[in-house]
Amino acid sequence: MKKILLSIIVLLTAIVTMAYLYFSKLNTAHAESDLSLYAAVSESGFIFSFEQDKSVLDLLKEQDNFEEIMGSEKFKSLQSLKNGVLSSPALNALTQKQMVYLAILPGKGKELDFVLSTQSDKDISKIQLFQALKTAAIQVDSTAGQTKLTLADSSIFYLGIKDHLILLSNRPEPIKTILTKTYDKKDEAFVDYIKSGSKLSKNSLAQLYINFNRIPALLQPIVPGKLNGELSILAHQDAFALLTYNYSKERVLFTGTTQINTSDSYYQLFAEENPQKMSIQNILPERTANYSIYALDKYEPWLKKLDYWFQEHKEEQKRTKLVETINQKYHLNLDLLFPKYFQNQMMAFQLSTGEKLGAINLSNGDKLDQLLIDLSEDYSEDLKLFKEPDLLYTYFGLPFQSFKKPYYLIIDNYLVFANNAATLQSFLNDYRANKLLINTPAFIHMNNQLPNNSNLNFYIDHQNSRNLLAKNIYSPFFNQLNTEKALKNYESFVYQLTGDHGKFQTNLLISKFITTEKDF
Repeated sequence: MKKILLSIIVLLTAIVTMAYLYFSKLNTAHAESDLSLYAAVSESGFIFSFEQDKSVLDLLKEQDNFEEIMGSEKFKSLQSLKNGVLSSPALNALTQKQMVYLAILPGKGKELDFVLSTQSDKDISKIQLFQALKTAAIQVDSTAGQTKLTLADSSIFYLGIKDHLILLSNRPEPIKTILTKTYDKKDEAFVDYIKSGSKLSKNSLAQLYINFNRIPALLQPIVPGKLNGELSILAHQDAFALLTYNYSKERVLFTGTTQINTSDSYYQLFAEENPQKMSIQNILPERTANYSIYALDKYEPWLKKLDYWFQEHKEEQKRTKLVETINQKYHLNLDLLFPKYFQNQMMAFQLSTGEKLGAINLSNGDKLDQLLIDLSEDYSEDLKLFKEPDLLYTYFGLPFQSFKKPYYLIIDNYLVFANNAATLQSFLNDYRANKLLINTPAFIHMNNQLPNNSNLNFYIDHQNSRNLLAKNIYSPFFNQLNTEKALKNYESFVYQLTGDHGKFQTNLLISKFITTEKDF
């Protein structure tokens, strides 16, 4: 018995010791081959990666789009870092064939910092490395535990080395933080997700990894205050994305996967839905600033998922009581209204003026219009007003939470609604005048670059969002959006998700309208 107890104690001691080693600092043996990856994810949720011997930045330089998105100053800084430091004989010999991770993180004030992380499979002698860097015309100053590199073009970077890990940054503070940070178990899931796509990564030019949990911190230097309104979905989003870069001189396109990690996410309700052909965007006014489209296969099985979502958010009893009260009050069966005549697509959208609307497509708009007579009152010849609150939220969930007792109209098998009657009338005027987004060259160009079948589609029109962005982001970043040699000529941003057995196939597109000269 004593031997058995002794064996158990020894075994437990061994397990505890291994656990300690596993969950200690970044440089421990648990991830010796992934030191640079762990370093990157420890402080950033937005990471760009490529292999050291691939001339990625040289290729990206040929694509004006990338320099315009990053800004010429930051892009030149990265070029200088790549050519002057990473490609120097000293570092190149140490890091050949290794992955390089470029992590973007919040900096001081209204600034973003970057950390470039890589590693060596050889022992690093600081004395020999510093001497080799000096030979390459790089000034090396090591004081107070930090190493400052000054290049021939006066660019300044900071270097950090610990065991096999090599860090470079525009400021010393991120390096110090990473090198002294205790390993966080929360990073393990993100690292595992990244490594799960390693086969795809090996065959691509570069990759983008996004940890949405860290996006709110990354946006602090860009967006004043809390993430409200349309940005609120980024405030509490436990999700990862693994995207590969598709080289093109005409667009910036990443393709890959997005994984939502929590069962109570509304977006997870669409992760197993069959992709649908999108058509509801055809009703959008030409001055639409942004929209979110949600498409599902069949409402009845999807409703069971929605029921679970309400349960997870402790709203199921309130929702059930609301339906029962309305049914008794009006002698109706609400389950024979929206569930029966809803087709398969819903949408929330915002106009350039900031006004918000929603819409669903219907199988028989005329019939539903008749059945809603008791639940509504006439406002004008075209518009009606719901008498009871939260009808749309009850049957469709999150996208319509802000529409309590909206004004609505039914036209061409679409139910469109808004909290303000003038907003809805304005929509109707545009619709009847055929002033639609689908008729604009920029939207046509964007639409032709992506598959039409998907389940979730998030779109921002750059031109129509300009006034909204001016109110919601700090001036340095707004200026970047409106500078001719930066993002001014970009037409749209699209994040498209297609359900795939619990995760999402993903397209991230930043589109620029290419004008063609007419022949005379």
